[in-house]
Amino acid sequence: MAKTKTVAKTKTAAKTKTVARTKTAVAAHDKATIASLRDSLTAKRRELLDMYEHDVHAGQESTDDNADDFADRANNSFNRELMFSLSDNERQMLIRVEDAFQRLDNGSYGSCDHCSEPIGLPRLEAVPWARFCINCQERDERGTLDG
Repeated sequence: MAKTKTVAKTKTAAKTKTVARTKTAVAAHDKATIASLRDSLTAKRRELLDMYEHDVHAGQESTDDNADDFADRANNSFNRELMFSLSDNERQMLIRVEDAFQRLDNGSYGSCDHCSEPIGLPRLEAVPWARFCINCQERDERGTLDG
């Protein structure tokens, strides 16, 4: 019975430590740094929305009406699919940026989603929508990130 209580206390202490670390992830950086990262995210959001609107508009304008040749129709179809594909990629990036805004608002920004360790400031400055610390990101890209 005493062993069960010790295990429970250890798990509770680890969970409390993780929550405390998560809540202080944003606090670890000064307000000017957070403001700068928020500005970078805002600029990226605007850029993505502009590109998305442009790509959707270009895809809608690309029609086969003026294409007499089979190759022209195929080329127009390919271009239209490319425009919608680009729009989908931009949409995925926009989701990542919006998630970063949510993490800023709930206080978990700057903390790795996997291991809860702080994400280094140079990484956040380079990729302000980063969800993982560099070690977990590398493991995720290799497909070895568990959980």
